[in-house]
Amino acid sequence: MKKLFKFALVAFASAAVVVACGKKDDPTPTPTPDPDPTPDPTPEKVEPVQGTSEWSVIGALLDTNWDADFVCAENNGVFVLKNVKLEEGNEFKFRKDKDWGVNFGGEFAVLGEGFAVSQDGPNIKGIAPGTYDLYLNAALAQAAVCAKDATPTWAEPQGQSFDYVMDITDYHRNSEFHFAQPLSINTSACTMQWKFFPTKWNDYDKVDEERGYKVWCNRLGQISNSAEKGYLLRFNDGGEKGSLRFNSPVFGEPASGYVRQGENMYIWNLNEWHVLSVVADGTNVRIYDNAELIQEYAQTTGEVYATLPFERFDISMTWDDGTGYDKGQAFLGYQAFTRIWNKALTAEEVAATLCDVDNYDGLEVYWAWNLDEGHVVANLGSAAGYDLDFTKALAGGQSSYVKAEDIEGAWTDVTEVDGLAPVCAE
Repeated sequence: MKKLFKFALVAFASAAVVVACGKKDDPTPTPTPDPDPTPDPTPEKVEPVQGTSEWSVIGALLDTNWDADFVCAENNGVFVLKNVKLEEGNEFKFRKDKDWGVNFGGEFAVLGEGFAVSQDGPNIKGIAPGTYDLYLNAALAQAAVCAKDATPTWAEPQGQSFDYVMDITDYHRNSEFHFAQPLSINTSACTMQWKFFPTKWNDYDKVDEERGYKVWCNRLGQISNSAEKGYLLRFNDGGEKGSLRFNSPVFGEPASGYVRQGENMYIWNLNEWHVLSVVADGTNVRIYDNAELIQEYAQTTGEVYATLPFERFDISMTWDDGTGYDKGQAFLGYQAFTRIWNKALTAEEVAATLCDVDNYDGLEVYWAWNLDEGHVVANLGSAAGYDLDFTKALAGGQSSYVKAEDIEGAWTDVTEVDGLAPVCAE
């Protein structure tokens, strides 16, 4: 028994030697690790290409969290932040002068195509991770997210159908808006337009039997600076019924302050739509009722400002306490739009803008009184910061604010009132 065990140990040892020898004689070389391997290159950090314009991008992106502005470059009125690396969940907005007073947001739609943005709009998000160029076309109120170095396409401005208009007969809707950043209006190259529908002219300095108090003029409104120098429209102000006193020292005034056609006061008809266009070119002022040139006179220089700092906008009259003088100047009727251009429109351009406009070039303020609900009217023109929130507008006496419910009741379906439709009849 002991001999068998010894033989087994010898046999096992011999086999082990054979195996070991086989490994030693294997001609396949064993790879040797590189003693100094080259590390993988560190990815280069993507930095946005910034500019020096007044617009910037801010958000949860580029390792920041709404605490850093990336300044856009500007090219022909279009602002861009190029080479922006976006990651999952990033979102952002555009803002002006690194301040939230003017900020644009909106719903991203299609890569490379313009989408609508608005004051205090939603954060721009939902973009797949990648490197992009971020564009803002402030004049069209559109933004675009483009592949790197691609060119955006902008949507055509949407026309206004004017299914609704604003009833400003109720003096509780008299409103005065103040703007934090005055718009400089060059009074030698500008056009003011206001589309309105009068339903009744007041009897100047008489008690109105229907309303039970003394009435004065029908004041449509005013575009002015803080010293009340500007563009004031007062119909039926001591003149003939339906006359317009063009009280506007920044442009100069026609003879006797009243708009005339020839030797007579021009009479504005009730119960029809009018587009009043006042065109100033530094030499002459031209006044139109729709496409008809009513009057042209020399633009005087006595009180004309080189630029009018547009700081206030009035609808009707807002200066008294609601008991007499202010509501006695209420404009009885409806309005469809108000516009300010930074150029003197030609007669052909005036005729082409009686409804909506196809070309927004030079259109800085465009309020379409076309809501069916709500209390904020967006500025469709290029001037940022000129949206109108009625709940922030001063009412009679300038000691209170307009109530949202009064404005909610102002929006009027044109199909429900005889004579209002079509708003854009030729």
